[in-house]
Amino acid sequence: MPRPRQIADEDAAPVMVPRNDKDLVATAPERIQRLREHLIKTLRELRTAKRWERSESPMPAHPSGFAARVADAACSLCKGWCCRNGDDDAYLDASTLARVRLVRPGMTERATLHLYLDRVPPVVYRNSCIFHGKNGCTLDRALRADICNSYFCGGLDAFMRTPAETPARIIAGEGERMRTSPVLTP
Repeated sequence: MPRPRQIADEDAAPVMVPRNDKDLVATAPERIQRLREHLIKTLRELRTAKRWERSESPMPAHPSGFAARVADAACSLCKGWCCRNGDDDAYLDASTLARVRLVRPGMTERATLHLYLDRVPPVVYRNSCIFHGKNGCTLDRALRADICNSYFCGGLDAFMRTPAETPARIIAGEGERMRTSPVLTP
């Protein structure tokens, strides 16, 4: 008779995700300056917008329960492949900054600027988002752009759309750099 672990291993859905294998490098001062300029410009646009409170976007909900466990495991093994396009502006836009300012009504523009600048890590992944540090994103979910809170790569997105809670094994990367998770069960 097969043991429960063997059954779970055989029935586990493979969740294929990419893997970030870039090097960590010191954060260049020019990158921080570009972020500063972007934030100042965006805050200025927000200040001059009529009824900027209406441009606020609600923060996308994080998955819960088993789906959250799978997403967290997949993102941990992946190490931020999707962050590679975040560049020096981290997709931060007026709607994100409006959301942050509405949650913190007494916060000044200057304080908002420093809220972000103070979270730039000393080392980042080469050619990735300015907030993509050794331990992942240095921004709390509430400070991230909407795309960062709602995006799932192809394999993870396919799993999230699966109606049943099926045991899963995360497979990140390919070849000799591939990493796998133990089987995750609901």
